[in-house]
Parts: sequence; C-alpha cells; structure tokens
Amino acid sequence: MVWSNAADGEMHSSEWFGAILRYFWYFGKRKFNTFYNQKELKKNARIGWLFKVIVVVLLLYLGYRYSS
Repeated sequence: MVWSNAADGEMHSSEWFGAILRYFWYFGKRKFNTFYNQKELKKNARIGWLFKVIVVVLLLYLGYRYSS
C-alpha cells in the first residue's frame, strides 16, 4: 500500500527544480524530457534539494543582514 505524506510534495518540487536547473545549464540544447524521466529523478531531486537549501540559507542571511 502506498501512503502519501507531507514529504511527497517536497520531493516532487525538488525533482522539478533539479530538472529545470539542468535544462537551463545546457541552455535548452537538449529536450526537457531527457532530464525529467524515471532514470534521472534521483539526480534531479538532489540538485533541486541543494538549490532549495541554498535559497533558504541566502534568504536567512539577507534577513539577518538587513534587519535592524
């Protein structure tokens, strides 16, 4: 039985961010479907998760830097 949980949405967004970032990295020279397929989902999820962590840390830094 497959159970949905709160982490499913986070995982899917990481996959999408990773695929989009990889697509832009290649300047759109390769088709998007070559990045967003079953074989590449784990790599996309890692890249997308790292991107989201960097954005959150950057926002925290900017909030800390300019609050006062």
